[in-house]
Amino acid sequence: MSRVLIIGDTHCPAMHPEYIEFLQEIQESWQTDCVVHIGDLIDWASISYHPKAPSLKNSEAEFEAAYSQVQALYAAFPEADWMIGNHDSLTERQATDLGLPLQVLKGYEELWGLNGWTAHPRYSNIVIDGVMYQHGDRGKGGAFPALMNAKVEFMSCVQGHYHAAAGVQYIANQNDLVFGLQVGSGVDHHKEAMDYGKKYSQKPLLGCGVVIDGHTALYEPMHLGGK
Repeated sequence: MSRVLIIGDTHCPAMHPEYIEFLQEIQESWQTDCVVHIGDLIDWASISYHPKAPSLKNSEAEFEAAYSQVQALYAAFPEADWMIGNHDSLTERQATDLGLPLQVLKGYEELWGLNGWTAHPRYSNIVIDGVMYQHGDRGKGGAFPALMNAKVEFMSCVQGHYHAAAGVQYIANQNDLVFGLQVGSGVDHHKEAMDYGKKYSQKPLLGCGVVIDGHTALYEPMHLGGK
């Protein structure tokens, strides 16, 4: 049985500068012994399919800035399962569109210098203590997608992807109790890469998740003091 710390979407280099310290505090508080990064470790705004400002088109500069943040996160959490998200996989998606075999690309762990991490392919899931962990860009959506996916599978589900969704909800039938946990994110919405969200009043919910022995789920919000 495990105590799992779940890191939200970080979108490096747009990770909030206080996020790692917050995660370490939660890890110490709950004495977690297992780490899952729920996906979108990297943003890759420079090669995304969305319109972007000229300042976001420099892929080399973005890579260097993102690598620095990734290595800081890696130093704090040298072992983790990493659920590849839709942003992480932009290198694969772009290569596929160009007709390149994926063998020409470095593996995710090698590319980002994450020798102690295990990257799990996009759309995949892992199961720890009977709980399913996935990035969140597959299955059901809606107002609280983790719960919707838990209902479909009737299996507890943890996911990210939806930055403005966070918290835990439980459902039960005659025989069992399961939960859906949305872990929020670790992004700084003031970063240029997050400009697409300026038109929305609702902003990302910063925080992380903790799952204890597969049956107790918690969302831990990161309080910013009104900043």
